[in-house]
Amino acid sequence: MESLRIVEIGGGPRERGLAHGRALAPAISRFFDRYMQWAEESTPAIDGRDLIAYTMSLLPESRTQAPDLVTEVEAIAEGSGLPFEHLWFLNCFDETGGYLLYKGLSGARACTTFAATGHSTTDGSTILGQTWDISEWFDSVLLRIAPADDEIGALVYTHPGVVGGMGINAAGLALVWNSMQPRDASTGVPVPFLVRMALRQPKLTDAIPAVLRPIRAIGFNFIVATADGAANVEASARRRHVTYIGRHFAHANHYESAELLELEGNANYEGSSFVRSGRMKQLLDESAGHINVETCQRFLRDHAHYPASICAHPDLPAASHHTQAAIIFVPTEKRMLLTEGPACTAEFVEQNLVSGSVPA
Repeated sequence: MESLRIVEIGGGPRERGLAHGRALAPAISRFFDRYMQWAEESTPAIDGRDLIAYTMSLLPESRTQAPDLVTEVEAIAEGSGLPFEHLWFLNCFDETGGYLLYKGLSGARACTTFAATGHSTTDGSTILGQTWDISEWFDSVLLRIAPADDEIGALVYTHPGVVGGMGINAAGLALVWNSMQPRDASTGVPVPFLVRMALRQPKLTDAIPAVLRPIRAIGFNFIVATADGAANVEASARRRHVTYIGRHFAHANHYESAELLELEGNANYEGSSFVRSGRMKQLLDESAGHINVETCQRFLRDHAHYPASICAHPDLPAASHHTQAAIIFVPTEKRMLLTEGPACTAEFVEQNLVSGSVPA
């Protein structure tokens, strides 16, 4: 894992993409090559060409639903000097879960998310957080997106060449993301595009339809929050369930709503997912009324039920993922606190929407 890169992008879709691609060309090339290596070394081996072909099937619908973001990906390819197909594949990294399910394989999905608000926090403010758990060769990037006609300005945590992961915008709207593996994956818009669509919205009531109206390629779980509160959006490619969060809530990588249970495809990771979401709910329950930023940092360092713990570390050969970053958002203050690596060893650093960072 390389140190976190912060990339300033602005202007229209083409200008943003060119700046992204030029700044991160070597990292994007390395990311793609390492993904293909992972596919080749998997058991059984996965043909990288099949993965690329699968993700290319999502392009026509994406061009219809989000043409500006397709343009941004095209410009990232141009700026980096790499084939568009490589960049498109990277932006569909989560959608490869649909291909793996089709092939009878399991994809590691391991992030834990939570929100606390209202009477659960010490001052009634809303706090949102997550562990971003993934293989260490997914280098971390923070995009600082300047305001433009189609952007209100945002900080977006992601990977080289990928337009979205999780973040907070200039209106104080924040989003965290759990990967899901539903059985109804189809052609549609990739999840990183939906993240960016949400982070263009000033209000919770705008962000929820922004992620549910497009035709989706796969499922996701988003917790979206503003200073006034939070909502959990659990979705497959064709179904959805939205829950308003009155006090606190946690989620991991399995479906919880009755409408979606029959679509669960992530069976090999149920044990870890159930334990992590349950443990986070336990921590929230135990601290309700006393939750603040420091309490949330403690949650993200938790090792109960290790190795199926909130703070994740490689458990070879079963799992190679670890907590690449732990993130806390405070929408009222438009604050983002971010670690480089597991929260048990890495310091939380505040990242600002304008420039610079300071220890939290």
